[in-house]
Amino acid sequence: MTKNRYQMTVAGLAQTLGMSAVDVASASAKTESGPIDKQPLAPANVKALLQARGVDYRFRTIAHINLRGGIGKTTASTSLALRAAHYGFQTCLLDLDPQGSASLAYDALPEPDDPIFYDVWSKPEDMLTPALRQVDDSLYLLPSSLENSMLDSAMANPGLQKNAVRNSLAVLQARGFDLAVIDCPPSLGTAVISTICAADIVVIPVWSDPFSLKGLELTVGEIQAICDTFGIPAPAIRVLYARYDRRERISERTLDYLRQHYADLLLPDIIRTSSEFSKALAKRQSVFASRRKNSAADDYDSYVRSLLNIKITPSKPEDLS
Repeated sequence: MTKNRYQMTVAGLAQTLGMSAVDVASASAKTESGPIDKQPLAPANVKALLQARGVDYRFRTIAHINLRGGIGKTTASTSLALRAAHYGFQTCLLDLDPQGSASLAYDALPEPDDPIFYDVWSKPEDMLTPALRQVDDSLYLLPSSLENSMLDSAMANPGLQKNAVRNSLAVLQARGFDLAVIDCPPSLGTAVISTICAADIVVIPVWSDPFSLKGLELTVGEIQAICDTFGIPAPAIRVLYARYDRRERISERTLDYLRQHYADLLLPDIIRTSSEFSKALAKRQSVFASRRKNSAADDYDSYVRSLLNIKITPSKPEDLS
């Protein structure tokens, strides 16, 4: 992805705030000439506007985990990270999956000598910040490669598993980040265990595949077991239906199942099946890159706003200053 390419526009933020484009533009610094509604907004301006309306930017960590692969973890991770950056969150995406899919999505696969989590976890204060790749104005990435598969042997000690990710997150918080997003591998290895010990929220993407639902059951159980073992509070767990197709009866049956068995965990936002995801990946772009309206961008925007509690009450014109 190209830096500065996908900033929040005046029109996009106006829609979020329930304000007119003119009001948003007048309450923030302009960054370009041209039509008001198409002007990009610097993340600092977006943050100031949203913070004034009650959005909480205190540091938090959100991880996407499911012990079954191929169900949308990486798409959810990359979409959350980028859209959060659009909303002014200084964001870091930690790619812990040895497949490096999130790194590939951002066209940021590491070179052989570039540091990854396997290299930095033991000395994050010295190595983490220099290892980050800047993807966009408020978005950074720690890329991944196959060497992260060696974490299981490197962190065999339970004490290391408990603190490895947590120590890296402490560095990010000290460096002024607002949000860490973690894309995990689909297995119960040390990277996932360490992430569970450190995350504030674990989102479990699922779809109608029976193995996906089994992965949901196993993941929920393992999260509690891991936290019990280490004597720490469990993270908040949320379930995201990531591939909903209303044309298929199995999608409706799966949604009914989730509402019956995981009502307290199920997010209200449903990600509809869309060709926009594959198109965006082929171009090494985000679903938010296109200026035209599409369901993929709408669904993930709604997901991000729910997860980050970006719920805005429109302001009166006299309150804009």
